[in-house]
Amino acid sequence: MPKDSKKSTKKENKQTSSKKASLTDIPGVGDRTAESLREAGFKTVASLAKTEPSKLMKKVDGIGEVMASRIIDQAKKLVEKGLSKRVAEKKKIVKRSKPATKKKVKIDSAELDELAKELESDDEQVLLGAIDRLAIINNPKAVDVLVGCLKHSRYMVRIHAAAQLGECKDKRAVDSLIESLNDESIFVRQTAAGALENIGGGKAKKAIEAAEQEGLLLDDLPEGKRLEQR
Repeated sequence: MPKDSKKSTKKENKQTSSKKASLTDIPGVGDRTAESLREAGFKTVASLAKTEPSKLMKKVDGIGEVMASRIIDQAKKLVEKGLSKRVAEKKKIVKRSKPATKKKVKIDSAELDELAKELESDDEQVLLGAIDRLAIINNPKAVDVLVGCLKHSRYMVRIHAAAQLGECKDKRAVDSLIESLNDESIFVRQTAAGALENIGGGKAKKAIEAAEQEGLLLDDLPEGKRLEQR
């Protein structure tokens, strides 16, 4: 293959991998439905993933309960798929580069309490930002707050908390991360396993091996296997 063709192929692959999912990537959503969704204020897949079927039905004419639920479920899957891909790409970058130690920041109890309050926000970006800041705080209570985030109602928050606890490598998080190996979201389970692997230790290793044997880290659970819904 000519050099120019190789460069072109690499460039196209890079553009494809970095492209965000569009509304028409949702199975069953064509151009006309996508346009109706945009006009109703749902301009991205992420905005659909966060809404409720009743709200979608109310804002978009012609969409019933079954279709609304299906569109939202498929949007959530696309969001999870995109997040999983970004996590995988991040891991590859980390492996190729020298490990960098995060600089810990000292803060007082009042500031820590303020961050804890941010975790009650309805804004997902505020939640994730608070988790990022908690991860670089040189305070044992910060780890306790992060551990509490593993039980948050939003799976994106649970994923982010698990990833940051893995970066902190604090062994106090091991038991809670082991519990997260039974989370209803495959992406939370996989991230928790990665965090445990990063922290290390016999207990963490045995838990990962047990989860692998039970098929908990597979995209599809073994037949008959059920997880408790949060």
